Amino acid sequence: MIKIKLYKYILVLSIISLLFIQCSEDDKPYIGAKPVADFMSDDDDMTVEVGTIVTFTDASTNEPSLFTWRIPGGNPTYSNKSSVEVEFLAEGDQPVTLTVRNDAGADEITKTVKVNPLVIPDLEGVKPTVKMTFDNNLENQGSVGGLGTGGSSSYEPRSKYGGMALKLNATAGQDVKLENYSGVNGSNARTVACWVKTDAAATSGLVHWGASGTYSRASFKMQSTGVIRFEWQGGGLNAATIVNDNNWHHVAYTYDGSTVKLYVDGVLDASVATTAINTGVAGETGIYIGSQLGGSLYEGLIDDVRIYETALDADQLSFLAGIQ
Repeated sequence: MIKIKLYKYILVLSIISLLFIQCSEDDKPYIGAKPVADFMSDDDDMTVEVGTIVTFTDASTNEPSLFTWRIPGGNPTYSNKSSVEVEFLAEGDQPVTLTVRNDAGADEITKTVKVNPLVIPDLEGVKPTVKMTFDNNLENQGSVGGLGTGGSSSYEPRSKYGGMALKLNATAGQDVKLENYSGVNGSNARTVACWVKTDAAATSGLVHWGASGTYSRASFKMQSTGVIRFEWQGGGLNAATIVNDNNWHHVAYTYDGSTVKLYVDGVLDASVATTAINTGVAGETGIYIGSQLGGSLYEGLIDDVRIYETALDADQLSFLAGIQ
């Protein structure tokens, strides 16, 4: 009888142990397959220009839970999100690597983005006599060439094309003078355009040539009210749009021999009919950038100063304003 009871006891314990083991195995979390890394981009052919922003998104299988992006030629160079926006800053073949992980393991994939040199747009069929981009120098890239003198030797980044802008602080001697060119004189057609960023509330010269005298000066300037003005000493025209808000603005004036037009950010802002302009009649001068004959000094950033010996039309000014 004792043996039978002992046998039954052992049998019950065995059954309980078996059930416990089976239950434990069933309760273990399921570990699936390790992920297979892959990703996609919003640029299908993975070919872009310098400065382009590309979005990369995880497309891995088997449910990865951890992500590591490495993009040495981009900004940012690292991310741990499932998707990332990257700006490519350098030319050439740029690797993009994604490492993914889950409880079963890890996988990695690298793809290459071809980054081409940036093609900077420009007007076709018309070349400026003056084009000063201030990319850490005072070189005139326009048709008359030359090298400006003066300047502040202080530059700041401006455009997506990697360009710089000249920083002036209304100090004597910082204005730039281009002495090998006397501008467009008489009543001849012209366009003057540039980018400005300032919060100063002072009358100051942007681009000037022509000696002082009635109708002789060609002064493109900022007013203390924050608007631009073209002045010909004996007359002038103010724009309506305020631009001294510490944001970048493209400003320009044109003269075709009968009408002065002012443009702000590629849009016509003011115009007036006049035939009085006779630039340089009291004496021709070089080109002053950031002052009016060395006075009325400009404070702020200035870039892409251009002079054309023709009156550009509205579409052309809109195009220039779009080169940011």
